[in-house]
Amino acid sequence: MKRPHGALAWAELAAALLITALIVALNLRFSTEAGALWRDEVSTVELATRPTYADVLRSLSLDSAPALYPTLLRLWSSPWTGEQDGPLRTFGFGVATAMLGAIWVTGRTLAAGPPLLALAVFAAHAGMLQTAGSVKPYGLGGLFIVLAFGAIGRLTAAPRRRALLYALTVAILAVQTLYHNAPLILAVCVAGFAVAAVARERSAALAVLATGVVAAVSLLPYVGVLLASRSWRPLNQSELGTRALLVRSSEMVTEGSWPLAALWAAAAVLVVYGVVRALRRSSSDDPASRTHVLYAALVIVAATSLHLGFLKLAGRVPQAWQFVPLIAVVALAIDVVLGGTRSLRWARVGTAVLATALAFPASLDRVGARQTNVDLIAQYVHTAAQPGDLILVNPWYVGITFNRYYRGPVRWMTLPPMEDLTVHRYDLLKLRMTSAEPLAPLYGAIQGALESRHRVWLVGGLLFPPAGYVPPVLPPAPGLPTGWSDGPYTIGWALQTGHFVQTHAERLAVVKIPVDRPVNGLENMGLLVVEGWRRPELQNGDSKTPALPYSPR
Repeated sequence: MKRPHGALAWAELAAALLITALIVALNLRFSTEAGALWRDEVSTVELATRPTYADVLRSLSLDSAPALYPTLLRLWSSPWTGEQDGPLRTFGFGVATAMLGAIWVTGRTLAAGPPLLALAVFAAHAGMLQTAGSVKPYGLGGLFIVLAFGAIGRLTAAPRRRALLYALTVAILAVQTLYHNAPLILAVCVAGFAVAAVARERSAALAVLATGVVAAVSLLPYVGVLLASRSWRPLNQSELGTRALLVRSSEMVTEGSWPLAALWAAAAVLVVYGVVRALRRSSSDDPASRTHVLYAALVIVAATSLHLGFLKLAGRVPQAWQFVPLIAVVALAIDVVLGGTRSLRWARVGTAVLATALAFPASLDRVGARQTNVDLIAQYVHTAAQPGDLILVNPWYVGITFNRYYRGPVRWMTLPPMEDLTVHRYDLLKLRMTSAEPLAPLYGAIQGALESRHRVWLVGGLLFPPAGYVPPVLPPAPGLPTGWSDGPYTIGWALQTGHFVQTHAERLAVVKIPVDRPVNGLENMGLLVVEGWRRPELQNGDSKTPALPYSPR
């Protein structure tokens, strides 16, 4: 593949180095200002730091990733980091920086120049920055899938023994980090195999095929883990139609940012032009470049299709972090197509610089947000709550974060009550959903605190129904039309408990927790406090549900 010279080469390098410096600054801002860990990060850390490594392996069915990331995190966390957040944020910064390096390595391998558009997408996509630096496996999974994309592309063009060993290594590491990477490995292998087969490069086709097969076989030890998790996975699955999936995916990829949406649209137009030029080019005219362009174009189609198919099969509402590996691969593939078409290289430079300039301010603001405020609430109630009070955390999964940061003596419970709040225990939630009276212990604790003239602190608040409305008692699961879905139960329990508090407490106050910067909406919780006990007034045999008087504190 021919390398550019002169002004174009200097412009590409200067732009790529500038965007890289901005990304490092954004990663550093996130690692220093993200603050406390939020529930998904806490769950990952708690799983990785179980008392023994055997406990870690036994707990994998409670998580959604293989063993590699918890293993590395365990090695990093033990023994000197303890329960501090700082070293964990440093680990996340290291992974994000390494992912940036992987983008450079792969771009230089396949794109005949710096990976400008991939870097621009990284700088403009705040969700990618937050995910790469979070204490979750998606950043590391993105790193390895990026390397695998480059390794298999290189293997397709030049099937040598060293290239095969490297491709095998990174492909195995990719699927051992994230189950979500399996369809992406399949996509790059399908693309590589197709290009090699059309070119009648039998050795390359067999090498790519072997890479995919070995990566798939490496997942066989997790069959038991996946089977064990089948009992609780229906709780957070939903029927998501194809159109809804596409709309949601578009929202996750563009983040509602018009510069980012414009970048993707411009890149799509340029890719089509680049592929047409490559197909018209003689196979003897720079064959490596032509192979890489066709490989990258097929990867864009196959990776997008298989990833969306995987999300559809999983039946879960897609989240931003699940798209990080896909976005990284597709952005790099776009770079390969444009880098292999000389007439498009100046357009690539201009598009990357303009998109970065437009989106950087928004990314800078978003990566400066706190990931949670539950640690601040935990600190407040530690000093404000008195012996005899009760702390109620709603919904239950916020208790994972609260459990890490609350160190006070006052009793606390979640809605519904859960015995283990170190990781996401959907298996225990399923037991609550099948119980006839899952909230009885909670009602007794609330009544005991209020009757003894103590307070009940509501972390996350409750749902208070309108006056006169009595929420129905939910039948044990799967008695609702929604079956095992946990959403209706989470909402129903919050309404039932809100009605119980509304009909028995005398006063409610909103407690404002000071925070110095914006908080991620995924875990920005409020705090209420109720006190005083009264028996509900009866009218025609039904209890009234008057609105509680409240005041800010």
